[in-house]
Amino acid sequence: MARRVGGGRSGGVLVALALAVWLSMGSVAAAQERVTAGADMSEVWERNLYKTLTYEVMANGFDIVLYGALLGGTAAAAPAFLATNAVLSAAAYYIHETAWDLGFDDPQPLGDWTLAARAGTYRVVGSAKNYGLGLLFTADPMTAAGFTAVSAVADLSFYLVNDLAWSLYWPLPTAAEPRSIEIAY
Repeated sequence: MARRVGGGRSGGVLVALALAVWLSMGSVAAAQERVTAGADMSEVWERNLYKTLTYEVMANGFDIVLYGALLGGTAAAAPAFLATNAVLSAAAYYIHETAWDLGFDDPQPLGDWTLAARAGTYRVVGSAKNYGLGLLFTADPMTAAGFTAVSAVADLSFYLVNDLAWSLYWPLPTAAEPRSIEIAY
């Protein structure tokens, strides 16, 4: 069965997703005025770049498998799928993480529930992206929904593992360190 790329409603879904990412950039820009307690803003940007790379290796590696298994992907359309998926996923993940890290005065604004809230908000963004991408490449809402559901479970696992690993490897400071000035008498 031949699958078509592009078309009708799926294009609108991707336009809406791109618009949502673009609009969220404004909140990231506003967050630049606030810096996570004790963390240098450039440290947050750099850490999130590396976090994005490790997350995308896991998530896009799994999406390659799903592309062939669930979306009935063809070799001809694979480069377009992989490139589109990688760019949209990386942009959404990086913006999401940076907004969370710079958008609050406290790096754990919800206490012990912060990781769950972060994972939940990213699942909403990631699932919208996956559904739009599945619809774009299959033009079949049921196939796109299946792709979204399976990837949501795997991507949630990848998100949690990635976030916990980075929290151990490169934790952001949890409180501002007091500044001291040495005065010679």
